[in-house]
Amino acid sequence: MSTRQVDIVDHYAELGVAPNASPADIASAYRALAKSLHPDARPTDPAAAERFKRVTAAYRVLADVGRRRDYDERRAHGLAPVSAQERPTGTTAPASPPSRRSARWAIAGGIACLLLGVAATVLIVSLQRHDADLRSRGKSATATVVLEGTERRLEFTTATGQTIRAPEPLRTGTGQKPVGSQVQIRYDPEHPTQVITNDDKLARDITLWIVAVKLIVVGGFFVWWGARRLRRAAPTA
Repeated sequence: MSTRQVDIVDHYAELGVAPNASPADIASAYRALAKSLHPDARPTDPAAAERFKRVTAAYRVLADVGRRRDYDERRAHGLAPVSAQERPTGTTAPASPPSRRSARWAIAGGIACLLLGVAATVLIVSLQRHDADLRSRGKSATATVVLEGTERRLEFTTATGQTIRAPEPLRTGTGQKPVGSQVQIRYDPEHPTQVITNDDKLARDITLWIVAVKLIVVGGFFVWWGARRLRRAAPTA
């Protein structure tokens, strides 16, 4: 069986009538062709049997008011896909082009991913600058991991004797230390709740950068795909 993609089937040409033919003209043309091509009339002619199938498929489309209207609309745009009942035996229908709506959704989704990727990039750069600033001017201390309700905190005493419970910094890829563990930190003397642990932040930064890059790449792909399909899409509502 051939799997080549068929061109748009011209049902009017199959029946030998004009596109503006009346229902009576279509029925008359079909009856004449069916009579001469029917397998009972030409039992040893495979070509006639194949033509009979195409003529019958064309008549089924054009004789139905709704199907004919839909077919004429698709045909006017050069987009009339052949359905399973309409196409000749041994061929496959061409894929319908994507609609403008789906292409626009792809572009919108891509832009959203790009914006999230940019936001993630800004967050990463901000975290890295914050960490570098605390390392350079922060004060060192030893903190204890404690629970405050359901949240983990780092409790330590500043150089001035003030007891502080600061939120535990984001840890990615290095696991969490058990409650009660001691952690070496650096804190901001002016804002002691801003702390950074002395742990290596490479794993965290790599994880966040991977997320940001994926969002930007995926977003860029969807914008490209949507714009490309939008140029080829059928003008649908």
